[in-house]
Amino acid sequence: MKFFLVGFVLIISFFVCSAQNVEVDRVGTEKPDSRLKIMVVPKPKYPRSDTGTVCIQGAVTLRVQFRYNGTIGKISTIKGLPYGATENAIEAAKMIQFLPEIKDGFYVTVSKPVSFRFSIY
Repeated sequence: MKFFLVGFVLIISFFVCSAQNVEVDRVGTEKPDSRLKIMVVPKPKYPRSDTGTVCIQGAVTLRVQFRYNGTIGKISTIKGLPYGATENAIEAAKMIQFLPEIKDGFYVTVSKPVSFRFSIY
């Protein structure tokens, strides 16, 4: 009987503790529904080598997670470029300023593709 009681208490405490660690992906608001609004997209640094500027052209496309609390979450590469251009684009994406999307009266987390162009002109 004692073993059953101790086991029951451990199971209940496990569920109580795990419920407290759940991360919420939305926060309520009184504002009307609106889409994600990107306010500022910084330009990435152009790649450079030890001998000077690297001549590359093209675009880096990233999937960026815009979190409900106004921060940038996970960033993954959809299409990259060599010579550090992808890494520079990721660093620029981390500094994007935006207003989160509002859906059904809640700020919500959304993921969107973002492209950064590199050109020698």
